[in-house]
Amino acid sequence: MSKAPSMPMFWDAYLADTTHLTTEEHGAYMLLLGAMWRRNGWVPDDDRDNARILGLTLGKWRKIKARLAGFLTFQNGEITQKKLLETWENTQEKIEKNRVNGSKGGRPKSFKNNSLPKANGSVSDNPNETIPEPEPVKREAKASPKRRGSRLPEDWVLPAEWGQWALGEGWPEQIIRAEADKFRDYWHSVAGQKGVKLDWLATWRNWMRNSNTPKMINGGRNESPKQGNRLQRVITAAAEGTSGQDWG
Repeated sequence: MSKAPSMPMFWDAYLADTTHLTTEEHGAYMLLLGAMWRRNGWVPDDDRDNARILGLTLGKWRKIKARLAGFLTFQNGEITQKKLLETWENTQEKIEKNRVNGSKGGRPKSFKNNSLPKANGSVSDNPNETIPEPEPVKREAKASPKRRGSRLPEDWVLPAEWGQWALGEGWPEQIIRAEADKFRDYWHSVAGQKGVKLDWLATWRNWMRNSNTPKMINGGRNESPKQGNRLQRVITAAAEGTSGQDWG
């Protein structure tokens, strides 16, 4: 169970970002966020487990997962949502700070009777005054681990699953390949911290969404069935363990 039982919800931002989702996709997304909060900000990237949590069939969850992927962060075999994770970590810091502050309180002050005359100027009215009180134990709040980004690898080629996502969004194969080349060249040329990203898959999705290249080619028609079948063979081969070099 989560160490922070109350999950804040920023409805204005949520509704502004999710107007394109269906009612079923909204429900899956909300249940997934709730599961992340109960599991300290993350859920395993396990399709069968997540389908069970959301009350969906495995096939239905995989389709909805592709639709929600732009909101999610995939890392080290787990899934989270950026805003939820930040909120959860901030909440943990506040809880820990309050706990530490509480451990310092409750100490009674010594009673001093100043009305009694001193029998000897060297003797204190209150013998406890000469005994220094121990310093309160300071407990440092546990710092949340910082996740570091990385640059796009020099030998990067478009992974098959990234291409499959773009294909599912309606992009023809040859445009996906061309955009992948531009994506690689652009990010290899960006210097400094600007070229460091936490989630390159999300960066790729945003790149395609912001692309000015039209989805329609060949005089207003998408790629031919032959091209689509060839792309599906590439994706199937990648799923069976072959290299993603076919997308390079």
